[in-house]
Amino acid sequence: MRDYIMYNVYCEDVNRRIFRQFNVFNHGGFAKDTQKNFKKNKDNREAFGEQLRKDAMYYFWSKCEWEIIVSSWPPSDRTSDVKVDVYDQLMMNWDIFEEYVWNHRKELNKHIKQWKVY
Repeated sequence: MRDYIMYNVYCEDVNRRIFRQFNVFNHGGFAKDTQKNFKKNKDNREAFGEQLRKDAMYYFWSKCEWEIIVSSWPPSDRTSDVKVDVYDQLMMNWDIFEEYVWNHRKELNKHIKQWKVY
């Protein structure tokens, strides 16, 4: 069992032009704001969840560095292509994500202290 919190999404490594998995808690600003959110809303899960959603939106919503295009295979006329950012990926399973983060508060704090976050 790992001793750190992990929630992977797909994003593009623009330097290598490849898609890769990215742990959203390796984003320094998002991880630190989530840690602050725990301290501020330690007894109020509803307020915590709303702030978590706002933080995810601030860091990952509609920013080209966090967007990928999902397309059908084999490619056709490209009319079905969809732009998906990290925020969209989190929102697809939001209740699971929110519950996971809430239930792993200790691991998140340890993660931020020990890992080098970007």
